[in-house]
Amino acid sequence: MGLGNKLLSGKIRNKIGIILSKKLEKNAVSIKDIETEKFQTIKYDDKEHFVCKIKDGYVYSSFGFIFDNKKRLIKEAIAFEYCLSLKHEIGGKFAFYKLRKRKTIKNNSFSLQSAWNLSFAHWLFETLPRLFILKDIGLNDEIDALILGDSCSKKFHNESLSIFGFDNKKIIYISDETEIKSDNMYISSHPSSHIMKPPKWICQKYNKLAEELFKKNYDKHFPKKVYLQRKNVKTRKLLNENELIELISKYGYEIICPEENSLEFQFCLAYNADKIISIVGSGLATVVCSKNTVSVLGIEPYIRPEYENWSFILEQVGGKYYYYTEENEKNFKFHNIHNKNNDFDFYIDINKFEEQLKLFENYNQ
Repeated sequence: MGLGNKLLSGKIRNKIGIILSKKLEKNAVSIKDIETEKFQTIKYDDKEHFVCKIKDGYVYSSFGFIFDNKKRLIKEAIAFEYCLSLKHEIGGKFAFYKLRKRKTIKNNSFSLQSAWNLSFAHWLFETLPRLFILKDIGLNDEIDALILGDSCSKKFHNESLSIFGFDNKKIIYISDETEIKSDNMYISSHPSSHIMKPPKWICQKYNKLAEELFKKNYDKHFPKKVYLQRKNVKTRKLLNENELIELISKYGYEIICPEENSLEFQFCLAYNADKIISIVGSGLATVVCSKNTVSVLGIEPYIRPEYENWSFILEQVGGKYYYYTEENEKNFKFHNIHNKNNDFDFYIDINKFEEQLKLFENYNQ
């Protein structure tokens, strides 16, 4: 969290962000208009992606803003329009930019920063795919160190770097108040055009990776029908989950708590599953590893609809997305009226859910 986020109210951050986002946009430049020491490209889904090496590059904050040696913001390295649209975030991160901490490194460093990558879904969808680009172009062996946000040290962060073969690289952590100057900085294009909407090529890459892991774990049990349980979370818990589990168990679903298993297990689980039931959220993100035979029944709270994102993802995978929306406000327990979209727990109407479940079960039969 940046110093501005700690000291300034949301309203003040937003006002400052409106001014600063215009300055950043005015000072932004395309990667094609700056001097690079290396510039290699690859095409996925007919869209060109790149990895390049720049001399004396700068990376700032956990969002991974990349600047060249003339301190111009490089557009393609971030989700440019999305990031600049978050005025309160821009205000919080840049309000005290002059007071930033500074660090210089000599390593051949690769910036693995993207917005919100402390979150599992954003890490899978927008951050790790940078390593697909780096490896496919063939420059991964030139990298000595990865630049990551200081919140990216959770179990799933470390396990995924190991799966991708980058666990032997030095990790240089960066806070929202720190700017790193790298004498030899490697950067990639942002993997997708949108946040929470990974394109088809990313899903295909994950599917291929999961297939290889599944073959390696051939002797382990991965159920075909699975319910992903939000067991170890602070908010958005299902308060009558026992009733739900009792119901879906009759239909042959096995109960799995994703975070209680290794990431490798989660990839294999998603790859092998034909039917997945889950409250929408990061735990469902491994569906990008699934085959085109998968179908998902998402449980969506009315106050936090995510149909657009998950239906898009299942379309890229080649599967099918069904959803049940709990619409009865009386079934919700809000803990913070200022953050109602995130800070709540809820019940679902089991009878209404079963109606949708029956339709879901009959799909492809």
